[in-house]
Amino acid sequence: MKKGFRFIVKASMLLIGAFFVFSSGFAQQFQTLDITNQLNPTNSHTHREKCGHVILEQKMEKEMGYFGSKPFFENWINDKIEDQKDTPQILFRANNDPILIPVVVHVIHNGEGEGQGTNVPVSQIEEQLRILNEDFQRLNADAANTPAEFLPVAGQINIEFILAKQDPSGLPTSGITRTAGSKSTYDPNTDASIIGQLIQWNPDEYMNMYVVPLVSPFIGYASFPVSDLPGLTGAPTSAITDGVVIDYRYFGIGGSAVSSSRGRTATHEVGHFFGLRHIWGDGGCGVDDFVADTPLQDNSNNTCSANASRFSCDSNDMIQNYMDYTPDACMNLFTQGQVERFEVVLANSPRRVTLINNRATEEPELAENDLAIARVLEPGEFECDPIINPSIEVLNAGQNTLTSGRIELRRNGTVLESKRVTFNLATGERFLVNFNEFTLLPNTNNIEFRITQANDVADLTVANNSRTINPILEQPVDLPYAQDLSTFPAPWAISNPDQLTTWEKRNLTISGTAQDLVSIRHYEYEAPGQLDYFISPIINLAEYPNAQLVFELAYAPYDQAGFTDGLIVAVSQDCGNIFDIANAPYDKSGVELQTTAATLDEFIPSNNTQFRTELVNLSEYADLGSVRLAFISENAYGNNIYIRNIRILPNEEFNYSLSVDEVRAPTPISDGALEVDSVALTNTGNLPINSFLFSTTNNNANLRTYVASGATIQPGQRFVITTPTAASTGKNGLKYVASNPNFDQNENNADSVMLFVVQSETTIPVPWRQNFNNATVLTPWQTINPETDAAAWSVSAVSNGEGPNNVAELNTILAGRSYWLGTPMFDLSVSRQASVFFDLSAGQVSPSTTLKVLASENGGNNYSEVWSVSGAELSTVSVGESNPNSAGDYTRKYVNLSDFAGTGKTQTRLAFLVEGGNESDSPIYLDNIELFLNANPEPVIPAVGMSVVYPNPARDFFNIAFNLSDFEDVTIQVISSTGALVQEIEYPMTLNQTYTFSTQLFSKGVFIINISSNTIRETRRLIIN
Repeated sequence: MKKGFRFIVKASMLLIGAFFVFSSGFAQQFQTLDITNQLNPTNSHTHREKCGHVILEQKMEKEMGYFGSKPFFENWINDKIEDQKDTPQILFRANNDPILIPVVVHVIHNGEGEGQGTNVPVSQIEEQLRILNEDFQRLNADAANTPAEFLPVAGQINIEFILAKQDPSGLPTSGITRTAGSKSTYDPNTDASIIGQLIQWNPDEYMNMYVVPLVSPFIGYASFPVSDLPGLTGAPTSAITDGVVIDYRYFGIGGSAVSSSRGRTATHEVGHFFGLRHIWGDGGCGVDDFVADTPLQDNSNNTCSANASRFSCDSNDMIQNYMDYTPDACMNLFTQGQVERFEVVLANSPRRVTLINNRATEEPELAENDLAIARVLEPGEFECDPIINPSIEVLNAGQNTLTSGRIELRRNGTVLESKRVTFNLATGERFLVNFNEFTLLPNTNNIEFRITQANDVADLTVANNSRTINPILEQPVDLPYAQDLSTFPAPWAISNPDQLTTWEKRNLTISGTAQDLVSIRHYEYEAPGQLDYFISPIINLAEYPNAQLVFELAYAPYDQAGFTDGLIVAVSQDCGNIFDIANAPYDKSGVELQTTAATLDEFIPSNNTQFRTELVNLSEYADLGSVRLAFISENAYGNNIYIRNIRILPNEEFNYSLSVDEVRAPTPISDGALEVDSVALTNTGNLPINSFLFSTTNNNANLRTYVASGATIQPGQRFVITTPTAASTGKNGLKYVASNPNFDQNENNADSVMLFVVQSETTIPVPWRQNFNNATVLTPWQTINPETDAAAWSVSAVSNGEGPNNVAELNTILAGRSYWLGTPMFDLSVSRQASVFFDLSAGQVSPSTTLKVLASENGGNNYSEVWSVSGAELSTVSVGESNPNSAGDYTRKYVNLSDFAGTGKTQTRLAFLVEGGNESDSPIYLDNIELFLNANPEPVIPAVGMSVVYPNPARDFFNIAFNLSDFEDVTIQVISSTGALVQEIEYPMTLNQTYTFSTQLFSKGVFIINISSNTIRETRRLIIN
């Protein structure tokens, strides 16, 4: 049945699209899987979310897998609508009797008095229920404002929301509870479960409506219904979030509500509660809300005016619909198609069908004298101490005030104590009853509390008179402890709430050796959402405060989206009766739980490589003393989970750890052409790693998170990971974080590096000269301190010449930092040779302080060191600091760049880099940086604005060198002694070039050289021998 069903639904899953996007990472054969959208699902919408429904729907899909997905629900509801059309007599709107829905309003407040602030008054609650009833029944006064074109489809349902008349114990209630919350505000992204855990009445019997202070921009949200298909009747984990949550300022009218509230936020959210989606489908014109009589709409509407209208998707938008984001004053209708969905959900959906006209809508029928056992406090199902101090809580479930009761405590049918208790309890009031301590027997302990009298007469309401519990006396274990499966499950325990599939011992052949394992068969477990517990013996953390749980896990997900099983390791401090799942130290599902390739077949491990070592450090629970641990499986009808080699160690012997060593790409100054970032890491733990999380951000935004997997990295091994680049044009503050090696969830296993880079595609013509005199900033040159973005190179004014005179200055040098000064890109394909000269001035620096010249032939994406000096060789003066105003403190330096010139070298870039320094270093100055299209270390340089012809007389060749202030087009004429023009050549973009002429083109004798440009008119006499 399972395989056939799954291949049927696979086609539907294609409608959702893939959850993951793959990108290649080649170093160490790692692949990087982008999981950003899974971690930040709410980023998929551009409109400002007021309603948190989408968040709750995504949580439901995560918890229930495919069974909680939109395609699954819509397929189900469409089938039910068709069935309903074939049997119209079941339609609620054909029934004159109203549908009564019991509502309990939970006011979660911040401690104010009733009627103040978040603790809203009763009148505000009553107004909200009135508005709900009018809106759903279409008795709202503003129904008259529905546009004429939408009147034919306007719908109403004969439903009435009433405050519950009975509480879960069957006692009279006002239908309103008030609870001081644990937080001042609540976020649907993180706090939906917290709200339900504060207080919730059985969602099978009550529509739980919470009035809370929500974080902006949210003003409400609601849980979505689920289907009634087989296998889903076991309450899924999303039951704790079932209900409607409204911000107190948008609940009803009056009281603490804002003036613009007309109670339509609750109308909107109750629409979700009964199966409606946003009218624009949470998408554009191509996304539907699955209701035929609502027009397509490209986005939400957020405005309201006297004649409000909006046009999109080739039709008028139904902005008056309660399922839009229209302000309350302009909302006024549901459609008949939406009502049709209400009816299907109310007739079929779990936790909706059971609301209709149930006992909570009726006044309770109470016996005259009825004392009930509300709960057993001690003993629990598990006990760590044989001495029991029995305690129960009783309540008055009858009409009369109770002043006494008689209660028996029995063990294995024998009365240990019969106790008459006196009190003064009005209906619904509770009382704590303690009994004499007793000692548990070594074997069987059937403990019963039985009420026999109320007000000294027989209590005849037997249904709530007795509670039985069978406590098991647990024993602590010494550490180190290794589980012995020969006595499975003892000394461990199994809790199987639904009494179906649960943890079991299996013997399998793994890598040729028969091994015992603990497993649970989720592959055939058709009860999504169920939890099964495998509970450890007692561990005394007071004796072992740094204890560590170690086990090996094997899990291959079912190879279809939506069947996502989970595994939790939780801690109990009450001997295993209650486990703190919400704060579990280990909680994995999906790709985090996966240890081997996904499969469509039932997973049965056969090789040791399919197992991964898992660690749970217990030091944070040391102050709890004796605790128990539980492996808790979360079933999603996916695939089998296997555990072996379970050990509890006295100390944290093993650890997963990664260090982020360096960013290899991008470089601090580049053109941004690389499509991937490259980062080097080291496995600094003592276990092999084959997967981890890797995150990138740019300028504290654009978070991308990847799962890196595919290679095994041994302890101490260094490796490189590549991901799509996070950088963009301009300055980038890049952060790379490696965390959760092997998806380890213990603390202190993450490392990060921050790198600041500049990306620029700016180019300059060649040759070039930079004397920093024409501006007070370095642009188009770039400077950066990659480690912290601290001040780096800057333009500084000096007075060592006539007119404006600036230099590049590195004033402050700190330990552990580097300082880059980069040129724009330039094209050296025009010359087979090149060189750069620069003036350097520096005072005393530490021996490790180094100035390097780096060259790149690809825009700065890779650099090679072409020159460097350190320590005393860097200093240009013998003592103290150099004087940037003194020409004598500068030294002219030469660097040959011919390796970066020639064919194809069109994107050359230079960088001047200072590194290895510290706070004691003197400032460093650079000036008169000049690129030549030759590699002559001693070039002939004319005076500024002049030219020189040499050698003269010439034999084999002669040169004409220039030193112009800026680029000019130069014309050179060679004229014979007879006045004939022998040669004329134009040289555009001349700056500091030296042009060479062969004398073989000329006869021997005397020639006149005419040189002309915008600023030069020179004539030279040349002799050729």
